[in-house]
Amino acid sequence: MIISTQTVRSLDSWLNKSAADIASGTIELAWVGQAGFLIRSKNLTLGIDLYLSDSLATKYKNTEFPHRRMMAAPINSDALAPLDLVLCTHGHGDHMDRETLVPLCSLPKPPLLLIPRFESERALTMGIPLQCTIGLSDRQSLVIDDTVTITAIMSAHEEPERDRWDNAKALGYLIDFGFLSIYHSGDTVRYPALGTTLKRLAPDIFLLPVNGRRDELTAKGIIGNLDAAEAGQLARDGGASLLIPHHFGLFDFNTVEVDAVRTALERQGWTEQQDYVIPVVNEILTIRRDTGQ
Repeated sequence: MIISTQTVRSLDSWLNKSAADIASGTIELAWVGQAGFLIRSKNLTLGIDLYLSDSLATKYKNTEFPHRRMMAAPINSDALAPLDLVLCTHGHGDHMDRETLVPLCSLPKPPLLLIPRFESERALTMGIPLQCTIGLSDRQSLVIDDTVTITAIMSAHEEPERDRWDNAKALGYLIDFGFLSIYHSGDTVRYPALGTTLKRLAPDIFLLPVNGRRDELTAKGIIGNLDAAEAGQLARDGGASLLIPHHFGLFDFNTVEVDAVRTALERQGWTEQQDYVIPVVNEILTIRRDTGQ
């Protein structure tokens, strides 16, 4: 895997640049905080788990966990017109945010919103038009313009859950561009079938949470994720060429220090900027497969 980084003054200009400027066989990726990413190829521009408002601080004001941002959103919803597709992994507000998504659905050419079918009613309640959404459950795939295949994989946040129609509550997505594939787990812990599934599908790039979980938070409804060591092991077991940790640095009660992430991964033999990268806001990662040429 060949990785290069570029710091930009803002994500707006990068997101709006011509697709002709993106090299074939290359993915460009930007972190927007928490589990949110913007990803560009020559053929597709998409977002995943975009939380670009301060809606949770409003919702939880004057509570034990006020959800105040530790970092400002690096881009606003009104700059997201270039998006073709937006993926949401589950219904929590920092992954499926009304104040981020509803304005997108009002654009002259709104992106397609891909959500867990489990959350279809939530989307309608939020005011997202039905015609803007496609609901998936695990083991289902969607092909975009004959070039990109997106496959849903069950996530466990913190337990695998289904509704009475067998729809998975939380999903991860395997995004296969043909030349490279990315797995974004959303929020998850490891459950028995996950490692086997990922080993079979063999994504190149893993985007995994690393904030972990704590019993005292779980008891108060703040459910957790993989920690850094668990994320590193899951990515190793799945044959990852590149690991990008996420879900840190946004809420002070539910984060992890970046140095602790580095320590945990490097104890497992990961090497920064070679097979793992800590994402930084306003830094663009350009990724392509090393063909040896």
